[in-house]
Amino acid sequence: MRHHLIGIIALLLLLGALASLIWPLAGSFGAQLPGACLRVGAVVGAWWLAYNELRRVPAWLWIALLSVAVVVAAKPRVAVFAIPIILVLAILKPRLGRRKDDSTR
Repeated sequence: MRHHLIGIIALLLLLGALASLIWPLAGSFGAQLPGACLRVGAVVGAWWLAYNELRRVPAWLWIALLSVAVVVAAKPRVAVFAIPIILVLAILKPRLGRRKDDSTR
């Protein structure tokens, strides 16, 4: 059900961007609305496409990403070092439970 809901939200945001381009609102909010809806709709659409894979992401990686996001928000220059470290951690993650038992030979 969540997968469908995420897709519906993405579609509504993208349709909102299209509608606000066709029928623009007055003021600065009306000028920013199409861009905001388009960007957020694209991100939610990517989330919808990757939903099944994201369910398998380990909890420690989510915690690491959140902590990196907080540090990068506080000091943006740290992103040069923090983002590659997270990518390396994701690639070299521990493979617990995937060893084959030698006693079966």
